[in-house]
Amino acid sequence: MAWRIEESLTKGEVDNRVRGRVTGRLWFMGRDEPVVLELAGNAWRDVAGQVLRFTNPQPKPARPGEWDHFPAVQRGVVGDITASRKVKVPDCSMDELMGYFEAKKPFPWHWGNSLYLEWHSEANGRVVIESASYTLELNPEAAWTMGEAEEQTQREAEPEPLTPEQEAERAEWIAEMNAAGEQALAEAPWLPSFSVTVIRATKPRSAGWRTPRRRRARRACALG
Repeated sequence: MAWRIEESLTKGEVDNRVRGRVTGRLWFMGRDEPVVLELAGNAWRDVAGQVLRFTNPQPKPARPGEWDHFPAVQRGVVGDITASRKVKVPDCSMDELMGYFEAKKPFPWHWGNSLYLEWHSEANGRVVIESASYTLELNPEAAWTMGEAEEQTQREAEPEPLTPEQEAERAEWIAEMNAAGEQALAEAPWLPSFSVTVIRATKPRSAGWRTPRRRRARRACALG
């Protein structure tokens, strides 16, 4: 399972101006100092070669014990980093959205861009920050440019065999997703299927370390 820490984040920045290296700083509620990122790899083409800054307009307090085993310096490899993931953003409040669900009616929405910041930490495994409600600021001057073919190669990195631990994680995660999907359909059978997930190991970007990776093709409902 992934660490998902977008709610308690207050602000952050990621820097991919050096090819093959992503650094950054992330500030969270409940932490006095920022979390520092030192990652191997590159962001997707929309962020590659640039500095991306983001702010959470409505951060929430961290859960009790959330930071007990999360080192202040996160070393590892880049997963997927993009500021242009398309998601469905509701044009209504959360209470109104729940009313639409209870009434089994479609809710008003528009397509929006979502920040998706994923890395594979040596200490914590897969970590994800994902939100369509952040304020984003992208440095207009790119230090280098990633071509379309290079990005495609990065997204389709040749998979390696999963380790036994990764196989166990994969099976557990798929079981949880299937159970969640069955429950959602039982409660609201009119909803379309919303997620297709493929879990695989990517070709390592730092010698000697294989990391699990989940690639998703989904129509997401971004709730902030």
